Amino acid sequence: MKSFLYPAVLYKDKDNGGYTIALHDLGIVTEGKTVEDAFKSAQEYLWALVACAEKFDCLIDAPSTFEKVAKENKGNLVILVYAALVD
Repeated sequence: MKSFLYPAVLYKDKDNGGYTIALHDLGIVTEGKTVEDAFKSAQEYLWALVACAEKFDCLIDAPSTFEKVAKENKGNLVILVYAALVD
């Protein structure tokens, strides 16, 4: 089993409500009405990206460290998003 763990930044949409979550290392940005919805969407996108990369034998960028992303995004919540591929 291959597993992938990437830091993501959670942003509150002050104008429209809801949340945006960004995995900046991979260029993934998605949203949800709740934190849970945004997280689930980010996890699904991460899984889809790594599944496609595996299928087509492509490399994906390595994750930044949690500490680096947290330092660069003070004032926003940084979380970890996980995806696994079963061989």
